[in-house]
Amino acid sequence: MLQHMLEERYPRPMTLRDGSTVTVRPLGKDDKDALLAFFRAVPEEERLFLKDDVTDEAVIDSWVRGLDYAQVLPLVAEDRGRIVADATLHQQKRGWMSHVGRVRVVTHPDFRHKGLASGLIKELIEVARDSGLEMLDAEFMSEQVGPIQTFTRLGFYRVATLPRHVRDQKGRAHDFIVMVYDLVPDDEAFAAQ
Repeated sequence: MLQHMLEERYPRPMTLRDGSTVTVRPLGKDDKDALLAFFRAVPEEERLFLKDDVTDEAVIDSWVRGLDYAQVLPLVAEDRGRIVADATLHQQKRGWMSHVGRVRVVTHPDFRHKGLASGLIKELIEVARDSGLEMLDAEFMSEQVGPIQTFTRLGFYRVATLPRHVRDQKGRAHDFIVMVYDLVPDDEAFAAQ
């Protein structure tokens, strides 16, 4: 079902606020070099907040070799063959959080303030809803003010702040913020129980 949905939906154009267009599609096995180049173009102070060292070729190689869209759906935005954004939807197919997805978005500095991150988050919301998920989570360090504001504008709300709960790539402790987006209205979720 997911594969059929992805084939119907992608690739697709996305028009940005400045009138330019990017192409959104799932990450492919041949995208290792382009994804690595993209992450290396993200400023170091921002990469500190990512869970993995995305400048490490072995990390990116493991991602593209282990592609399983049912667990992690990475969407990329391309501009003239260059990856300019990466957005992922993480899912657990079993267990007590099988109804919850987790989203993450990173954009190239040249493509910020154009609506790209918002467009990709909306895209992931649609995919999550079509996949039968009921809720989305997004996780941040408290210093990620811009991304927190973007997710808030799109309907995510803060449910937890855990003081000094996570460490950045340099080992410094930060407050951990969890935000949630309800894909199913409360009355529908309650009725399903």
